[in-house]
Amino acid sequence: MVSGLTLQLTDRRHWLTGHLFLIAIIGFLLSAYYRFSSQASPTWQFMLVGAKIAAYTLLPIVILVVGISFVRYSYRLIRKEGWAFHYSLLAIVGGLLVVMLTLSGINLLLWNSRRLWQLLGLALLLTAYFTFSFIAYLLACVTTRLGRRRQIDHIIVLGAGLMPNGQPTRTLAYRLQAAAKYYYQQRARYHQPVTIIVSGGQGADEVMAESTAMRQYLIDRGVPRDTIQEENQSTSTIENLQFSHTLIVRQQPFYRAVIVTSGYHVLRANIFARQLHLDLIGIGARTPLYYLPFAMFREYLALIVMYRWANLAVVLSLAVCYVAALVRLI
Repeated sequence: MVSGLTLQLTDRRHWLTGHLFLIAIIGFLLSAYYRFSSQASPTWQFMLVGAKIAAYTLLPIVILVVGISFVRYSYRLIRKEGWAFHYSLLAIVGGLLVVMLTLSGINLLLWNSRRLWQLLGLALLLTAYFTFSFIAYLLACVTTRLGRRRQIDHIIVLGAGLMPNGQPTRTLAYRLQAAAKYYYQQRARYHQPVTIIVSGGQGADEVMAESTAMRQYLIDRGVPRDTIQEENQSTSTIENLQFSHTLIVRQQPFYRAVIVTSGYHVLRANIFARQLHLDLIGIGARTPLYYLPFAMFREYLALIVMYRWANLAVVLSLAVCYVAALVRLI
């Protein structure tokens, strides 16, 4: 807990913060459980045993429900948005969970293969690890947005794609609405000029640069034209930040700015800003509810890829420890 608080207070732009807080929470709950169970009356001891049995019984049901829910969600998302491979990622994960549960049931009733139990045990261990790191991501999404708001000179809005007619997608529209709201709050509180940097280049399937559509969207909603600047070359989050920074420092070498992006994306945007040594903090805009589960899962996968070597080291360590424990038992 101390390590998590220290990291949070010094620089809240870390995924590690979520891991440290989650470890502290789990440690506290386990400590409280063991202390309570060691002093509990026979009645409470009986209730604790019943709770354990219920948990072990419900675990397969929860895994099955989660797996089926992932598949159903991906199916609905593809029907709404059209086919794209990344929309099927949750269905793939859900299918793997169902397959793992099905193999467990078949092995229990028919095969009773010791080797298969060992492989399923390793799969369950790795599933637990990735579940832990996903919950850590959710915690870090909260902690990275905590902190006092400050006076700023610039608002950097990250692009999020255009519709075929050149209008911002709903996700991008929410980001622009959040940026406009924050712009008016800053103007009302500090009475100082604020510049909005709309950042986004033109994709291969887009009729114009995202920044152009973003600028027009803000103008149509009353934001003064001369307070908006376009950065129209970037094609990724890290380029959004790099190119926007370059654009700003040409006019103002020392500046104060925030990033406006979707809530699920704030953590990774903050991490990129920290890696680029930019004093930027993200502000989260809302996300369409139907899109949120997929968006959060995709963002989590992006973090796994970003820290792929660290995650690979953990996975290999867990596998080695698991195999070593099996050898010792044999």
